[in-house]
Amino acid sequence: MGKQKSVVMAVLCVMVAVGVTACGGEVNKPAAKTPPSASPSPQPPVDPFAGLSADQIADKALDTTKAADSLRVKGSDASDEEPMAFDLALAKQGDCDGNITSEGATAALRKVSQTMYMKGDEKFWQQMGKGEATSAEEAAAVAELLKGRWVKISAEEAKKEGLAAICDADALLEPADSTKTGLTKGADTTLDGKKAAVLTKKDGAETLTFYVAKEGEPYLLKFTSQGGKEPKSAEFSDFNAPITVAAPPAEQIIDPSKMGG
Repeated sequence: MGKQKSVVMAVLCVMVAVGVTACGGEVNKPAAKTPPSASPSPQPPVDPFAGLSADQIADKALDTTKAADSLRVKGSDASDEEPMAFDLALAKQGDCDGNITSEGATAALRKVSQTMYMKGDEKFWQQMGKGEATSAEEAAAVAELLKGRWVKISAEEAKKEGLAAICDADALLEPADSTKTGLTKGADTTLDGKKAAVLTKKDGAETLTFYVAKEGEPYLLKFTSQGGKEPKSAEFSDFNAPITVAAPPAEQIIDPSKMGG
């Protein structure tokens, strides 16, 4: 019996993977679990404008924005008698594509090299005709003639009529560039999912506000002038996006310089 008992005990000790029964008088204890290491505390984001004044931030934003190969600008300007809204894609070399809207009338614009093309809706050409002191009948006739057509405008004519600045990124940035001093930092905000520094300045009843990207390149994302006599707003996006602008088909173009009369 003693030998059989010893054999049974030996078999049991082989079969038991962990010590739950005595095979030598001592119970095997499970290995102690290592406590999970504590996660490192998240570090606060680095402020890209640390140490810079509000004026320095604005200056940096404008320099960065002007250096972009292309951009899109969408906004409004009430500095003239007829407030205008615009949505334009601009290339640094001067090409542009987009539209302008005034008093419910819209015109598409394209600028290729030094030549501009404009295609207005019926209301746009009627308003333009009234601006030239023509009769309502004459304005309607002009609108019918130009319906669905692009008017070709030379560089000289565009400059004369004040149209050249519409496709000039530096000209559209000028309201911000000329007011970029005397600014104060405000609380950061978010524009279209992008964190932005907010810089403001009061000039009488007018409040000027700059929104500068705090992530990626420090582009000027938005500029507004509110409360004054000439309110305006411009939002900038699509920096360095490819822009290809082609002249309209020849059969859709009217060249006033070749019409005579």
